[in-house]
Amino acid sequence: MYGRVSLRDLLKRIVICAAAACVLNSSAISSIYEPLTKKSKDKENPNEILKKIHKEVKDLGSEDKKGFINKEFHVDLDGDKTNREEHIFVLIYDALDKEKMIVQVTYFEIKNRTIKQAKETKEVTCFIKGDKVEIEKSDYNKNEIKPLLADILKEIRYTKKLLKLIDKKD
Repeated sequence: MYGRVSLRDLLKRIVICAAAACVLNSSAISSIYEPLTKKSKDKENPNEILKKIHKEVKDLGSEDKKGFINKEFHVDLDGDKTNREEHIFVLIYDALDKEKMIVQVTYFEIKNRTIKQAKETKEVTCFIKGDKVEIEKSDYNKNEIKPLLADILKEIRYTKKLLKLIDKKD
């Protein structure tokens, strides 16, 4: 009886070790190839990403002729797909001879399943004239702003794609 139980335990341990070795090996291989497969978003500077955000939001346009464009998006920045607790507001308007763009990010704290409370609001303000982008104010440091803006751009493009699909059905 003891022989069978220990043999069974030994087989379980072998299977668990083999599975762990496969997982560790695959993560090691993926970490080796990660620099080769990384997207170009890490190479772009925040000014280039802001220029792309400006173009995408302007392409979405304004619902009525107010003289400014404002769009809202809900984004998942923390990787949790069950709740999208970040709210993005983009405002573009004319300021003398250039355009001013404000990208405001509101982070929400989830109290329970239905109630979310605003925890923090940060923004990036920039001026755009032609191909030149000048960041006036940013509440983010240089390490935070690149991935944040890249994620915002990705979500704007996804929303734009969904809106185009809706337009095709009508």
